[in-house]
Amino acid sequence: MTTVRTLMREENTFFTDLLKSDCNQHENVATKLPDGAYFIDRDGELFVYILDYMRTGKLLLPDNFKDTARLKEEVMFYKLENMNELLLPYFNLKYPGRLGGGQINGNTALQNTCETGGFITLGYRGTFAFGRDGQADVKFRKLHRILVCGKVALCREVFADTLNESRDPDREGSERYTSRLYLKHQCLERACDNLAEKGFKLVATCSSGANGLATAGFSVLGAQINTGAQDFVNQRNSGDFEEQRWAHYTEYVFYREPQLATSVIGTDSK
Repeated sequence: MTTVRTLMREENTFFTDLLKSDCNQHENVATKLPDGAYFIDRDGELFVYILDYMRTGKLLLPDNFKDTARLKEEVMFYKLENMNELLLPYFNLKYPGRLGGGQINGNTALQNTCETGGFITLGYRGTFAFGRDGQADVKFRKLHRILVCGKVALCREVFADTLNESRDPDREGSERYTSRLYLKHQCLERACDNLAEKGFKLVATCSSGANGLATAGFSVLGAQINTGAQDFVNQRNSGDFEEQRWAHYTEYVFYREPQLATSVIGTDSK
């Protein structure tokens, strides 16, 4: 149950047409009862969310809401343009491969520009450089390579020509996911700036501990591999001992919510 004032909150909707035309325009789905109430032959369970929106102007959906597509159909039927805009991020998050817009009525349609959301993970293996004999001008952090994991289309959008795809050849489809990409530069701050400019936010991070158990004569890594690769370990151990001690691997997980701009355009043909 609700009031006429609530249903008339927005203009040019199903409810304004219904109340002004006294069911004549929608007699196939709406009937006025003897007590003055209206019966509308639509989904009653989903109408709860429609009515909540008409009362508050907000879209309040429960966690793990599974009827996004059905609710969108109801919103389109009732011609609630503003509610459709609020629902579009939910729709595109659940159905990323489908266009979230659609026809509102015979004279207007929604035109959407969608900025795809998703996750991008940056990973790097690095260490800390301390210099020798008290040198102070040495670069403090040393990165060997910045790895990129995520949907290829998103990674291309963010990093453009600084993205190296040579380790991921002959893989068609920009919607695929991969962990074989890496950046052509080694500047972590630049990579984070690129992500921030495209609307990504840091949501999680993890890192392996530094190799603090290493000693000048013994490597934890060397004790775990076969003799055939021991030469490699000896070569690694022969470098700056402090740098080897502080070797670590770090990952940063970034996320961007789907960004949609919706406009109403006319479809009348003259």
